[in-house]
Amino acid sequence: MKKALVCSVCGHILLTKNIPDVCPSCCSGTKIFKLFDEKEDALHTKEDVAVAGETEKKHLPVIKVVDMENGYKNISVTVGELEHPMIKEHFISKICIYIDDEFVSMTVLTKDLKPETGIKVKTDSKNISAVAHCNIHGSWITSI
Repeated sequence: MKKALVCSVCGHILLTKNIPDVCPSCCSGTKIFKLFDEKEDALHTKEDVAVAGETEKKHLPVIKVVDMENGYKNISVTVGELEHPMIKEHFISKICIYIDDEFVSMTVLTKDLKPETGIKVKTDSKNISAVAHCNIHGSWITSI
C-alpha cells in the first residue's frame, strides 16, 4: 500500500505534498481544521493485487493515452482488467485523474454507470495516474 494525504471530510487523495487552500473535491477549507492527514494505507497498488489475488484485479484502473494533434492527449480510464461490478452493495464511486501528481479531473459514478471516464487535455507530460474509489475495498492507483 502507498502513503498519501487524504481529506478528512470527503476522502479525496492528494498525490503531492502541496496542500491546497480548499479540497478540490469537497471545497472544505484548510484554515478551519487540519483537512488533510497522511495515511499509510491510503492507496492500493499493483503490488497489492499480486498479494491479494485474482479478484482484486477488478479494482486497478487501466489507463490508455492517445496522443492527438497540437499537444493534446485523450486519456481514458476503465476500472479493472475484469470490469468491476456496479451494484448497490459494491461499486466504484469515483475515478480521479492526475497529471504530474496534480489533480485534474474527477468523475462521480453511480451503480447504473460503467466504471470508466475520460478527458482530453493539453499536456506534454507522460506522468499520468488514475485513482478508483471502491465503496468496499478502498482506493486503487495506477500510474504510467
